[in-house]
Amino acid sequence: MNPDEGPLNFVPPDADRSLGIPVAPLVDIVFLLICFFTFTSQLIQIQKDATVALPLMKSPQAEQEVPADFTVNLRPDGALTVDGRPMSPAALGPVLAGHVQQARAAGQRARVVIRADHRQKFARLDEILEVCRRTGLAEVIFRARGEE
Repeated sequence: MNPDEGPLNFVPPDADRSLGIPVAPLVDIVFLLICFFTFTSQLIQIQKDATVALPLMKSPQAEQEVPADFTVNLRPDGALTVDGRPMSPAALGPVLAGHVQQARAAGQRARVVIRADHRQKFARLDEILEVCRRTGLAEVIFRARGEE
């Protein structure tokens, strides 16, 4: 009998062995996701200043927060922090100007978020906006809290 003419065998010789699901790759992926979300949430918390009480927004809230490259916090005492670092208003201009140049070189639009305390005077906020105008920022985003 020719071996090519024998009956077809669809069952491999070790068919009695149970098939297992490989768990190691699944554990690796879950671990990576946990690390990613942990590090991302810490970065977001660094940019938010707990001493800044945002003003109340009466208009409908935006559907989604637009991420920004820089977050400027204007505290109730008038102090500025940029991405968690204290900064003087005089030093804010060169930092934002450098950011605008980097964004333009990359072909992107520069974006900054301003989180001003609701107890702050508009004149103080206007100083920051003037620095943004001088540096040529394409987008200035204000953060506010919605009605509870």
